[in-house]
Amino acid sequence: MAMFHERLDRPSELPVTATAEEALRAWMRRLIHVINGFFGKVVRKLIAEGQSDPDTQREFWEQHASLRRAAVVADVERAKATGEFSADTNAELLVDAMVAPVYYRLLLRFAPLTEKYGNDLIDRALLGVRTKQKLSTPRGRSGLRRKSQ
Repeated sequence: MAMFHERLDRPSELPVTATAEEALRAWMRRLIHVINGFFGKVVRKLIAEGQSDPDTQREFWEQHASLRRAAVVADVERAKATGEFSADTNAELLVDAMVAPVYYRLLLRFAPLTEKYGNDLIDRALLGVRTKQKLSTPRGRSGLRRKSQ
């Protein structure tokens, strides 16, 4: 774990965004980018090791995962406070809905982790929480439209 923290577990510099949704999309892009590299291999091994070593699991959660999760939860709470997301949004559940599929693909490696996949996850997760005033933006991407397939 010491090497993980020293070499790989650096805080990411995410851009300041106008909306929480933009912040969530930037976070997802960054998460998928780092998960697809060496960091993802290390995380996969730490999670596996944590299944038989509670100390590794606890340290990974306390020193890495919970800190990043708290920052994303704060973005959701900001969206609730500004009216971007519905006031009754469960921030913890929403974050779980976005991040769990990424770790599922990381661990089982049955399908690629792509930026499109990350955007699709966020689109789905935000369907029920955006307030009506925010629904007018196409696909919630500041005017960017999805290419037809």
